[in-house]
Amino acid sequence: MGVDISALIIHFIFYHTMEYTFMNDCAQNASSMPHATIIVNPASRSGLRVYHSLEKHIDQFFHYDVKFTKKRGHAADLAKHAEGPVIIVCGGDGTINEVANGIVERQDVVIAPTFGGSGCDLGRLFGIERGVARRIHEIYEKLHTNRLTRMRLSLVETRLGRRFFIGVGDAGFGAEVAILFDSYRKFGKFGYIIGIIRALIKIRPVRVSVTVDGARTADTAMMVMFARSKYYAGGLKVSPNSDHLSGEARMIFLKWIRKLTFLRYFPTIFTGSHIAKYFVEERAVRRLEIDTPGLLIDVEGEFAGHTPCTFSITDTYITVV
Repeated sequence: MGVDISALIIHFIFYHTMEYTFMNDCAQNASSMPHATIIVNPASRSGLRVYHSLEKHIDQFFHYDVKFTKKRGHAADLAKHAEGPVIIVCGGDGTINEVANGIVERQDVVIAPTFGGSGCDLGRLFGIERGVARRIHEIYEKLHTNRLTRMRLSLVETRLGRRFFIGVGDAGFGAEVAILFDSYRKFGKFGYIIGIIRALIKIRPVRVSVTVDGARTADTAMMVMFARSKYYAGGLKVSPNSDHLSGEARMIFLKWIRKLTFLRYFPTIFTGSHIAKYFVEERAVRRLEIDTPGLLIDVEGEFAGHTPCTFSITDTYITVV
């Protein structure tokens, strides 16, 4: 594979721009502290709790202003107009996803997730500190030393439009569970179990046609997944071979099996050993088209429309600290 010279130039310019932005922001403040925008999702399971804990420590490291989301999608609008070199997110994976979508046209800001929400899968993916005090110190230190994670975003395109995402997008059973779980979110992991049971009762076998990097195939399936992250639905190791810093995703094609068989093997997803089972097909992919209509789609646990759809790796980057 050839080296993308233009991408290397963009990365070089970005890192030097971010370093200059951060140090310039520090220099302009009398206390040598940069400015942060904090975006809080009060509807998130832990958004307000994390924010109130953060308030006790953040004055030591940042000047800041706080923005509270008022509805779905609002975090994207807030991120688009956020001030300062860093956006600290107090919310779950869905809030982080909205912030990422809000800054896709910006090269002057870094996303700093906190460990919160119902699933916390993106927090696991980036290996961030879980304690709020330690996390704020970690954000400051990594900004100060320019230890930033730069990664490509993925994209899902449907008849509703297009949406960027960081970790996992899927169609079928997983999306059914995610949408049902939204009604039971306050019950945490127990709510997710309720979602699984209700989705199992509801789901029926569907012959799903997919095109994987130009190669078409079809089989009766429960779910098709486009995974850049190992983690899904609160730490389930759904795609153990995924690498979010690589230029590819993993397709996880879960073939139709009896519902009791599904329940029997479900615990294997905690370790990732389900990948070796006869009913799972896994392969590397950059572009995945799902042609069969009518399947629910979710990305980062958020509803994204119905199939047909196309998942792909993009050349749009975000930076995470």
